[in-house]
Amino acid sequence: MSYNLIMIKSPNKFLWIVLDLIFINFALLLSILIRFGNEFYSYYYLYKENFLLISLIYIVLSTIFHLYDCFWRYVSIKEIFLVGFILLITVFSSLLLIYWYREYLFPRTVYFLFLFFNMTFIIGNKLMWRLYFEHRLSLKKGAKRILIVGAGDAGDVLSREILKRPDLGFLVGFVDDDKDKVGKNIHGKKVFGNTNKIGNIIIKNNIDSIIIAIPSANSKNIRKIIDKIPDQNIEIKTLPGIYELVDGKVSYSKVRKLEIADILGREPVSLNMDIISDYLEDKVVLVTGAGGSIGSEIARQICNFRPSSLLLLDISENNLYSIFYELKQRYKKLPLIPLLLNITNKYKLKNAFEKIKPDVIFHAAAHKHVPILEYYPEEAIWNNIIGTRNLVELSHQFETESMIMISTDKAINPSSVMGASKRIAEMILKDFGGKSNTKFAAVRFGNVLDSSGSVIPLFRQQIARGGPVTVTDKEVKRYFMTIGEASQLVIQAGALADSGQILVLDMGEPIKIYDLAKEIIKLIGFKNGKDIDIEIIGLRPGEKLFEELMTEDEKNNAYNHTSHEKIFIARVGDVNGEKLAQDISELEKFALEGDEEKIIIKLQEILPEYKPIRTKETLHEYQW
Repeated sequence: MSYNLIMIKSPNKFLWIVLDLIFINFALLLSILIRFGNEFYSYYYLYKENFLLISLIYIVLSTIFHLYDCFWRYVSIKEIFLVGFILLITVFSSLLLIYWYREYLFPRTVYFLFLFFNMTFIIGNKLMWRLYFEHRLSLKKGAKRILIVGAGDAGDVLSREILKRPDLGFLVGFVDDDKDKVGKNIHGKKVFGNTNKIGNIIIKNNIDSIIIAIPSANSKNIRKIIDKIPDQNIEIKTLPGIYELVDGKVSYSKVRKLEIADILGREPVSLNMDIISDYLEDKVVLVTGAGGSIGSEIARQICNFRPSSLLLLDISENNLYSIFYELKQRYKKLPLIPLLLNITNKYKLKNAFEKIKPDVIFHAAAHKHVPILEYYPEEAIWNNIIGTRNLVELSHQFETESMIMISTDKAINPSSVMGASKRIAEMILKDFGGKSNTKFAAVRFGNVLDSSGSVIPLFRQQIARGGPVTVTDKEVKRYFMTIGEASQLVIQAGALADSGQILVLDMGEPIKIYDLAKEIIKLIGFKNGKDIDIEIIGLRPGEKLFEELMTEDEKNNAYNHTSHEKIFIARVGDVNGEKLAQDISELEKFALEGDEEKIIIKLQEILPEYKPIRTKETLHEYQW
């Protein structure tokens, strides 16, 4: 371990022994002096006759109990008790040996005084060294000044580790909302006040880094704390939530940077494990788009339900390699099969179905970037519509038990090619759901925090370059949920859905992207408007100010709960299967021809609610 920040050389073992022997002898002389006063010189012989014996006993006991193997710059209660125990045994042993083998006995008062002074001098010099070391560390240029939020058990464990490791920084103190702790000291560090005063505490004590050590805190609690932290260059870290601390153990190694998901996330998802196990355990499960953010997390979650095998399908070799070998290392006994395959290639897809015969399919493969697909609508048709149709037809043909598709809030009253293509994909599942033994269902939700290509990684990249952070509109709002929450609810929805249903996940309240940008700038440790600017650039092709999770008809038509509190049923209208099949064939033809204008017109014909925000003719006006 390197301690380049702190260049303070500790006394070696020999020097500590010499120093303690000096204090022991001084304590003995002082005890005799106080006991006999002016007659000290008359009783000085008591010291001369016994000091070697007492010193020898102390050295032997210290060696037996490895006292000088301790690192005194980090002395704690454990070491103090050890010193006290050795001194007590030293005095007691000395008393017995002198009583049995010596003529010259000490008065009992001397023993009590001797023990008291030894405790004071020997324990005191260890504590003084620690205080000296910490003072030097606090003055050391470049050492982070750390404030721990939470003076409970987790804060106590972290503080011990920080005090023992100067490379982590200098612990200044604590903040806690327990009024009984305010003003008290923990390992010599003060609990300055409650979280309402954290702003003043940070400024007054020149804090550089904050660690939120409250594993039980939810996102609402964390947000309250963050809102009170002043806008200046402060590093904000946290312990994982208590549900993430699988082994229940707290250590500094588990401290991580506070993420936006910690602020926007919600309570952990409660799953009905029995229902999920019934349809996943011992089944052949296929995940399309398995290398993507949602697909890969769904694959991870599925592994916990003991499928007979898991098939990972993706068009990206790198993404497929990444998730395949991650799961291969974590689940060595689970048969995993990587499928490097494009779902638009029905011939190869059919060959795969013939070999693997999947029981359950989670369809997460899709083109999802709204502005890009405005430039390439034919690709949205191929991947999101034709690819979905291929999977649905083959699932029906090979009698797959169920197929669950990931949909999006952008499918509601779509303004983009991407949204329109996903709405038609929903219609395909709705159609087949009424005429197949296979259960087809779609799960609709909004944006996923920190997914690949989403706004949060973009903001981080822009901040790393020094800004500005670009926001399309100050009023634009989006629904968000974490990758883990979305994936778990998708799996749960697969167990609850009836064939042909569109399920909607509870996304909570929509969040302003502008506010999200400010939060991320603050979390990374910069000041909005001073270190990093936010620039409004205007809506991109196909984007709306607000997204919806249901149409008005769906809301008014028996919008029901499932048995899970966060999963709802959107009662969508019936689909004319023959007309839909003919429409999709025309879209396929236009996509092959690359006729973007006809694609847009056909999408509007299929979906009267589809209102393109930008046409192909105006796309060149947008500055990427």
